[in-house]
Amino acid sequence: MSFKISFEFCTLSFEFTLMFKKFISKLQILFIPCAKNNYRPDFLQSNFLPYCLVFLFLLKFIIVPFLIYFPGTNLFADISKTILVELTNNERKQSGLIALKENPQLNQAALLKAQDILNNNYFSHYSPQGKSPWYWFGKANYKYKVAGENLGIGFLDSSEVHQAWNNSPTHKANLLSPNYQEIGIAVLQGNFEGNETTIVVQLFGSPTIKKETETKKEITPVESLAVAKKETTTSIASIQEIKTQEEEISQTQTTTATTAAQKIVETTEQKVAGAEEQKEKTSAFFGLLKFMSTDYSNLTQKIAFYALAFAFLALLLNILIHIKIQHPDLIYKTVFCVFLLILYVLVDKNVIIQIIPHSFNIY
Repeated sequence: MSFKISFEFCTLSFEFTLMFKKFISKLQILFIPCAKNNYRPDFLQSNFLPYCLVFLFLLKFIIVPFLIYFPGTNLFADISKTILVELTNNERKQSGLIALKENPQLNQAALLKAQDILNNNYFSHYSPQGKSPWYWFGKANYKYKVAGENLGIGFLDSSEVHQAWNNSPTHKANLLSPNYQEIGIAVLQGNFEGNETTIVVQLFGSPTIKKETETKKEITPVESLAVAKKETTTSIASIQEIKTQEEEISQTQTTTATTAAQKIVETTEQKVAGAEEQKEKTSAFFGLLKFMSTDYSNLTQKIAFYALAFAFLALLLNILIHIKIQHPDLIYKTVFCVFLLILYVLVDKNVIIQIIPHSFNIY
């Protein structure tokens, strides 16, 4: 029995060794110059690298039409608002500060300010009528101890306006102030000075602490007894009334009511199921657009970087192994591909945004 097991183990080991040797041999022919491939690695000799360049070009620059047309969609405001809150809180956490909580009243104040900017065609903390940022806090009934405001206009991407605020000392002071506890943001699209654009208003605040004193009325034993007696009488009357109503209902009416109730339940269940399905579709689409706005560029950057590293390694193997036997055509072709891959890595989303014509400003 043990001899049979040993024999099977040796057979498996032998087969595994053969498979491993075949795999190594194929890798050698694919990447390393040797006599089997006439010192021309199949990987460099094939059209894989040119096709890879075309694929990466499409993958990277598909973001261009997205950046141009996405700001005009209905979901742009919601997604930008969500991302700006996340970017702010991520940066605060990295600086050891507490994350800001989104406050509906601050959101309302930011929306009122954004609407006023579009209605009166100004881009400033103070309106032409002299209304300060704090005026909109009052309109939204937000009581604050400290407050701040950042403004942006004409941006194509959330990271663009956030980075611009970060590069400005006064705006960054708002982003990283330890005095703030809450945040509110409004992103509004509209006509500004004859052009369709996007306004973002970012508000910060810490609410005042309300001291409420509650006075409790002492209840005398007589009052307690009177209340208890009243509740008991009411309960007895209610029970008698219910019994009377039950006796008056006929069997036919009960059947009809049951059938109607079942139909109502079925209709309600169908509506709930439809609403849940629609919610899932909207949530999935929202997630896709958010991914395109935040993580897509980082993903393409990583793919381009790994492709560059792989192509550069293949070039080194081709040059350094059998250094006396060289094929200039393969070397020139690979060097050209590596050069383009370096450009792909250098041209990130921020560079693409700067190339696209748009009027962007912060205040």
